[in-house]
Amino acid sequence: MTQTIKLSRMKTMKQFLCLLIFTGTFFTACKKDDPEYMPPVIDGLEVGLRNSKIAHPGSDLHIEAQISAPGTIKSVVLSIHPENGSGWELNTTYTEDLEGLKNAEFHKHVDVPAEAPLGDYHGHLKVTDQSGQVTEVEFELVLVSDPTLPSVTGFEVGLNAAGNDLHLEAMVNAPNKIADIEVEIHGNGWEKEVSYTDQAMVGQSTYNFHKHINVAEAPAGHYHVHLKVTDQSGKENEFEEHFDKP
Repeated sequence: MTQTIKLSRMKTMKQFLCLLIFTGTFFTACKKDDPEYMPPVIDGLEVGLRNSKIAHPGSDLHIEAQISAPGTIKSVVLSIHPENGSGWELNTTYTEDLEGLKNAEFHKHVDVPAEAPLGDYHGHLKVTDQSGQVTEVEFELVLVSDPTLPSVTGFEVGLNAAGNDLHLEAMVNAPNKIADIEVEIHGNGWEKEVSYTDQAMVGQSTYNFHKHINVAEAPAGHYHVHLKVTDQSGKENEFEEHFDKP
């Protein structure tokens, strides 16, 4: 009788050990089946024109960075808040032209409200991949007023019915007089840059900028148009519009 009980206990113990081994093997196999990726990487962050870390109320703030995510990008979040006290705040999530990619250029122009309080600000650029891994970089930003900075009003772009001619128009104001104007169009892996130094424009403090750019080679999709005005003292200001090509 005692021997029978011992044999039964040994059999139960063997079954329990087998179950543990099977369970451990199963979970190990599952873990091996789930690929492990390196976290996202953010390189070459630029804040402001020429990475100046300066922005001006009523103007665009240039933000650019190179993103790599072996686990593919899920979202990118840009947030800005005052260093102390109250002021302008921004919190925007971007997925368009980013989600699902392993490598991407993050290039945005953020509108800084004309009434945004001047002073020191703190920013965060956060990338999350499809597995939930997060990489975040921080930056400093200063909002300053400069009434002599070039500005534009009534900036508009429009594509003709044939989809090959882009119309641009804006009233340019440059207290230090215009040196040149550059237009950059990009989207869907296509890019075009044009620089203008028309005799009628250079040296003027106000100018009605009106141009047509051939975009016949651009594939269908959504496009960003950047208008950068440089004055004769070297100051720059950049503005952005968008258009869709069917």
